[in-house]
Amino acid sequence: MDTSKLLPVAITVGIALAVAKFVPNAMVKAAAYGVAGVAIGKQLPFVKAAL
Repeated sequence: MDTSKLLPVAITVGIALAVAKFVPNAMVKAAAYGVAGVAIGKQLPFVKAAL
């Protein structure tokens, strides 16, 4: 994987984790962790085939 594919994922995960850290609502934190998980999961070959 090169940096052109890694950079958008890193930005997405960084924003999602920042939202999870600074928002006090538990449902928003869970959604942010879900977004981060899906963003990372879409890069894994065996998960990408299932999605």
